[in-house]
Amino acid sequence: MTQSRQPVEDAFAASLHTDDLTDKQRAVLTACLTLFSHKGFDATSTKDIAQLAHVSEGTVYKKYRSKQGLLDALLAPLATVVVPRLAKEFMGEVVRNDSTDFRAFLAFIVHDRMTFALSNRQLIRIVISRVLSNPQLLTTVLSQFSDAITETIEPILKRYQQAGQLVDWPATKIMRTIASTVFGTVMPSILLDAATVDIDFATDEVVDFLAKGLSPAGRH
Repeated sequence: MTQSRQPVEDAFAASLHTDDLTDKQRAVLTACLTLFSHKGFDATSTKDIAQLAHVSEGTVYKKYRSKQGLLDALLAPLATVVVPRLAKEFMGEVVRNDSTDFRAFLAFIVHDRMTFALSNRQLIRIVISRVLSNPQLLTTVLSQFSDAITETIEPILKRYQQAGQLVDWPATKIMRTIASTVFGTVMPSILLDAATVDIDFATDEVVDFLAKGLSPAGRH
């Protein structure tokens, strides 16, 4: 299974061209995303940001005042522009990987989301830390996926339900169950920056668990 979608960094860079920013400001925010994602927020210095953006440290501080200000400026387009874009691309992949067998469909989603989460573990860790102090950020992000689920995934799930392969639950509840299991599996690696997870092995385990739990027979 391969991912053909645009990486977070590329989607973020594209989103900056819709804002009223100078070239230097775009370079600073792009550098922040790269460094915060790969090194972590705390381990990144303004000197690191300036060097990667090819600007002076004074330019880094001129608009955003502090590293925290940079983080806030980074998260705003991520929540309102990048996440919707990536959600749309993911839903397109879901449709293209549709299958008559629910287990095969489930395997694609689990493997895909695990790969995405582990590939962006530093960024997810940063978002989690901000969500704790700004719950509205999580509400904004989740609403994007809720709309996408209703429009794209619900008809697919209904077909599995009609075929007797899937429990008769609302689509949002099913996807919430899948998401919580997937991210619960990879979260220790995200939070602790542990060794890379064997995604194929983890996918098989999670699919076995979910396929049984979401089976109509498993609910009796």
